[in-house]
Amino acid sequence: MVIYLLMMAAAFFGYVIVWGQMSFWGATVITNLFGAIPVVGDHLLSLLWGGFSVDNPTLNRFFSLHYLVPFLIFGVVALHIWALHVPGNNNPTGIEVKGPQDTVMFHPYYTAKDTFAVVVFMLFFAIFVFYMPNALGEPDNYIEANRLITPPHIVPEWYLLPFYAILRSIPDKLLGVAAMGVAIFVLFLVPWLDTSKVRSARFRPLYKQFFWIFLVDAIILGYIGAKPAEGMYLLVGRLATAYYFIHFFVILPVLGLVETPKPLPESISKSVLDNTATGKPA
Repeated sequence: MVIYLLMMAAAFFGYVIVWGQMSFWGATVITNLFGAIPVVGDHLLSLLWGGFSVDNPTLNRFFSLHYLVPFLIFGVVALHIWALHVPGNNNPTGIEVKGPQDTVMFHPYYTAKDTFAVVVFMLFFAIFVFYMPNALGEPDNYIEANRLITPPHIVPEWYLLPFYAILRSIPDKLLGVAAMGVAIFVLFLVPWLDTSKVRSARFRPLYKQFFWIFLVDAIILGYIGAKPAEGMYLLVGRLATAYYFIHFFVILPVLGLVETPKPLPESISKSVLDNTATGKPA
């Protein structure tokens, strides 16, 4: 999760230094959110801008941050690899490791799996880079930044759209910023909000249904974030935002208390061997 947030930050800083119309106004909107923080908001805003608005000092700051954040990402990745080797990794079944029979070596198993995942990702990445370079961009960003002309519809990049929709769904600026912040921070609290002792959805049939509903809700928020904040888009965005918070603060805690999960196997190896013996997929 920390890696995801750092990657979003690095991508945002890089998007701003393009200095196109959408980059400029996107930076103006996002940085203005800090101004909503009581007491210290204006000071943070001046520190980010390096002046009274988004300008050349802002570019210098964002260029430096865009260069430095990848080093933070590298450090978090190193911690992730350390955690994989020392405390151990999780598994898709959610069953605790009972012994060496439930573990596999890092090489060749994890290296082969991760290499395959990287190759698949690079194939999709290459399709966008070489055949659809403008599919996820905005035409207005080919226009040089001009503070005197506001684009008709300011939207951030696609990876920020769900949280942008949550921000716009609240009519008050401070409450909107708080809602967006909570929407991101709540992802850190999932291990404590989920009261179920069973960590894998494989053994939780009721939770599976709510998971797919939540996925659809996140997609709807992303779609609404790219649309104007008016009419039905605003209404649907508010309903989707309400369900987003209900999922974490109501459904997860209550579901863990009322749901009856399927019985867990004694160990990971036993579940795999039992499925192999019965001919069922593991």
